[in-house]
Amino acid sequence: MKSLPTSKPGKALPPEEAAPLKAPKLLCRPLGVFGWDPLEPLILASLASGDPLLVIGRHGTAKSFLLERLAQALKLEYRFYNASLLNYDDLVGIPLPNEEGTALRYLTTPTAVWDAQVVFIDEINRTRPELQNKLFPIIHERRVQGQRLDRLRYRWAAMNPPPSLDGSDASAHEDIYLGAEPLDPALADRFAFILPVPDWSQLSDHDRRSVLSDQLLGRHEFPVEPAALVTRAETMLAALSQRPPERLIEYLLALESSLRSQGIEISTRRVTMLQRNILAVHAARLTLAEAGGLPVEDLSWNDSAFLGVAYGLPGRAHGPVNETTLLAVHRQAWEVSGLARDDPWKRLLGEPDPIRRAALACSTGFPLGDEDLGLVLLDAVSAVEPEEKRLALCLVLYLGLRSRRALPHTVVETITRPVVPLLSQAGKTHNVYGQPLQRCREVALLCSGFNAASGTPGAAREHHLRALLQGLLPDGFKHTTPSDLHDFFNDLWKQFSVESCYASPL
Repeated sequence: MKSLPTSKPGKALPPEEAAPLKAPKLLCRPLGVFGWDPLEPLILASLASGDPLLVIGRHGTAKSFLLERLAQALKLEYRFYNASLLNYDDLVGIPLPNEEGTALRYLTTPTAVWDAQVVFIDEINRTRPELQNKLFPIIHERRVQGQRLDRLRYRWAAMNPPPSLDGSDASAHEDIYLGAEPLDPALADRFAFILPVPDWSQLSDHDRRSVLSDQLLGRHEFPVEPAALVTRAETMLAALSQRPPERLIEYLLALESSLRSQGIEISTRRVTMLQRNILAVHAARLTLAEAGGLPVEDLSWNDSAFLGVAYGLPGRAHGPVNETTLLAVHRQAWEVSGLARDDPWKRLLGEPDPIRRAALACSTGFPLGDEDLGLVLLDAVSAVEPEEKRLALCLVLYLGLRSRRALPHTVVETITRPVVPLLSQAGKTHNVYGQPLQRCREVALLCSGFNAASGTPGAAREHHLRALLQGLLPDGFKHTTPSDLHDFFNDLWKQFSVESCYASPL
């Protein structure tokens, strides 16, 4: 994910990061778990929806501790399985043939899943492949061997942080979990909520002290019984599901488009799951606020949408997520969802690619003022990498807009400063060898192919392309090749219709 989407001028979102708002501490602290308070709306949302929950954290972060105590507080029949040690017989019992010898029946054991109301699978990303396929229908369908688990209410799982596929996130202070793998994408896609949990280093000083002192205090009384909270949240979720906000559909459509542009593909199932997540999170936040005596009118759908999406993307089970880009994508999608369908900004912000967005804003007849256009152009320039391509974009913007728009001074300076040396360069001789020599030969070969007649629009393009390529010699091609830059420049020239500026000779 490389670029950060722009926001509509005049409707800037607040600079602070979107995060769970302050809410009563009604679940985690009474269970003896500290530092998880921001996750309470998400935990309650998963309980209200009944959808699968995956918790990700380092060893010793109280993952199993909290979930087991939560099941006890809800007075539910609980089954714990360690996926790295699990045998299938532990799940279904001992298989025995019936008296006729035509089928199998299962002799129930204390660990069998048949009567469970809660199933918790620890270290799920250490599951053997042949067993993972058998866990899949439990998590996805509440079934074993095709038989419905009628009593099963919740499916929970936990795992240690997976290694990145390229190892780029590893550092000297991080643990390496041998045998831990990124969760299978199809299995990860079945978990509605995927919650990274804090470790000791991420706890506040107050929470650290509470962890040490609480272990001597025994059980706590709940301000509100967890079962009552769940029942109330379920009721609210049912009501919200009957009349969801119309804006939510527009938001999800814009969000999926923006995520796809950032290289994040989500399934149809996941889009519908995110909608349910958002509704469940809002129901949970309303429930917690109501139970804690806080004003529910202060709770915005914007925050609920961010939480439902940020902790509902299956990519968290595969490795770290770029939180900054995720927040930017959410903000843009939320803003787009609030615009009227005929608002030109809806079309503009609905375009996820910053260069195509800038080309659209520059197109003839698009109703955008010079100041607003300047913001869109700055966003495009800042998003383009590497620096050689950024230089090509600045050159094309200067050539295409210099006589057509009166952009703000700061925008003009940002665009023109890097291109001035290209426009005023004189002939130079380079004493080079090695890679720079190869680049000089490649540029010479590309320029030798220029054959537009002098005084034609094509000659203008080739004239400025030659200036760009030669201006980066001898050692300016650090992150791309002359051939790639050649193609990139020609594509920009077409997108921004620069040809129309050269109806007359240079």
